[in-house]
Parts: sequence; C-alpha cells; structure tokens
Amino acid sequence: MDIQFRDIRGADRGFNVGSDILSTTADGVSLQSIWDEFQAAMSAWNAGRSAFTALFTFNTTDSSDLVPLDGGRIDLELASEFGVPVSSRVAPNYGRVGYYLEWYDTAGRFTYKFLRDASASQVTAVQVAAQEADNRLIFKSIMSAITTPTGGSFGSRAENESGQTIYSLYAGAADDKPPMAPDGTTFSANHTHFLVSGAASVDSGDLDELRAKLTEHGRGLKSAGERIVILVNKQEGAVIRTFRAATGSSFDFIATADEPAYLTALTLVGSRPPSTFNGLDVLGSYGDSLIVQDSLAKAGYMIAVAVGGANVLGFREHPVAVNRGFRLVQDKNMRYPLIDSVYMRGFGLGVRNREAAAVTQIKASGTYTAPIW
Repeated sequence: MDIQFRDIRGADRGFNVGSDILSTTADGVSLQSIWDEFQAAMSAWNAGRSAFTALFTFNTTDSSDLVPLDGGRIDLELASEFGVPVSSRVAPNYGRVGYYLEWYDTAGRFTYKFLRDASASQVTAVQVAAQEADNRLIFKSIMSAITTPTGGSFGSRAENESGQTIYSLYAGAADDKPPMAPDGTTFSANHTHFLVSGAASVDSGDLDELRAKLTEHGRGLKSAGERIVILVNKQEGAVIRTFRAATGSSFDFIATADEPAYLTALTLVGSRPPSTFNGLDVLGSYGDSLIVQDSLAKAGYMIAVAVGGANVLGFREHPVAVNRGFRLVQDKNMRYPLIDSVYMRGFGLGVRNREAAAVTQIKASGTYTAPIW
C-alpha cells in the first residue's frame, strides 16, 4: 500500500526561523546591546573597589601567607683587642595565616513573554540589584572579619581547605603573642585588640587607648609613612567633636574646612585635616589620627586602622584570572543569555597583619561582643 505524506514546507512545522528570535525590548532597545552594557558595567564594577574594601584589604590568590615573627635580630658586643667577635646567626621565626575561599551566586531569569513587554530599564534593574548585593556582601564580610574575635574565650578558629588557620585581630588567646615591635618593645601572650570602653559614652581616653594599640606595634606612625584612620558612627562622632585639650583631652578635635563654620576665641595652629581620605569623608582629626564618620559604621563601636603600609586583611580570589571579580556567567547554549543569567563572586578573607587595626566597643561594663553587620 502506498503511504501518503503531507507536503511539509519550511518552518511551518516546529522549526524556528530568524524572524522568531526576540531581539528587542518593547521600547526598541536591542537585547544584545543591553548584554554588552551589562558586561561593561561588570568591568567598571570590578575595577572600582569600594572605599572600605580598599582601606582594609590587599588582593591575593594564595591560600595562606608566612608572617615574620621574632628571631631576626643580632647584637654587637664590645670589641676586644685580643679576641674574635662572637659569631651571629639570624634565624627569623615565621607563622602562617590562612584565607578562606567561598563562592556566592544569584540568578536573573527572564521569560520571552516578559522580555517582549518589558522596558530596558526593567531589565537593567536586575543588574543594579545584583551589583548592590555584591557590594553589600563584601562590605559585611570585611567588617565582620575585622570586628569578630576568634580564639581563647571567643571559640576555636576556622581553617581553610588547606588546613591553614584563619586568624582574627589579637583576641587575648594564649597564643596571641605579637612579635617584637621595631623599637624593641616586647609583648606577652593574651594580647588583645578588642577593647571595651568602660563607660556608656565615648571619651578621649578611648581614642588614646585605641591609637596606642596600633602605635605600640609601630603602626600608624608618620615616620613609617602611615596614618591612623578611626571609623565612627554619627553617635560617637557628635561626642568626639567636643574633645578639647583644655578640658582634659590629649588633643583638640580639629574639623575639616568642609565642616560647618563656627565661632571660637581660639586660634588654629597648623593646618586643617583633609576633607576626604581614600574616598571617605573625613569629619576631622584627633592628634595625627583622622576621624571618618560614616553611616555604614556601627553605632557603639569604633575601628582604628593603620593606612599606608601593609593592610590588615587578605582578600583572596581564584588564581585563574577569568574566575576573579563579580562575573555574569553566560549559558553558552542560549542565543540570548539574558533569558537565564547567573551572577557569581568567589572570594575569601583572613587577617594577615593582626596588629594593624583595633576595635573598641562603647559600653559601661562586660566583655567585648562583636556587632552584627
């Protein structure tokens, strides 16, 4: 028996042709141009680190670093006319600090029906939200790493995938013994950089103690090309504005030129501090330290960091360059990757220079408790 076949013509039986591909939004903007814009925005985002990130971190692709400890000094002895000098040997002692690495992602998914009726601004809004989420994640992770103690009474320390310990700032543990300072100052175990003010409101003594925690290690000194930046919330900033040497403070608070004008019978000796520092707005200065007031700083806490030398935190990314930064991952099987796009970031942190920052919690009594970011 003869079999009869229908005359199948071209694309009218399930084949997609070029005219079926959705290429523009409802307001006439090319989807491919939006994709290109997304990629350009990603490049700009990765190139411009936030001011807080740059203040605390340095980039690394290593899972750990060696940190020099004590043991690198020798002494000269009084020369003898008949004897030979004692032989010296430099045997520096090193400790290893680790950095974790974790991956974070979120997806932007669009149906063809949505894209057919959506405006370009609606599609772009997902990109803006993803960038904000990435910035917020990094900020919260960095601030938590700075302000959260580990070891001793604060619990055990985490390890990365290579078994290397991830440290916090010095937190009073039995093994928290800093190396000798450049001026020869030595430190005992149980050293801590997490302080409690002992009063319900900040006073000038809290700033003095916070600064001393860095300078005793040789950090934040002008002679070393560094400076101390103290981050505060407006709650503490309002009190710090009132500090004057005439009323018992070690230094006068000096406002920047951009601060509101005020009348005083006093004469300024020297220059005013800069109004901005590394992209952050400066409230004023206290001694050699710059006071940065920001709403992102946690009320009830002050963070001092030495800037200009080795930064506190290692910001670890993947050793392969294409896996670094905030990436928009394209599904290679899709004609228009906007239909299903995945945003991804891989990074990790760890404290390398444990003496380069210190934190004070403003409260009347009790032990230090870390803030929730």
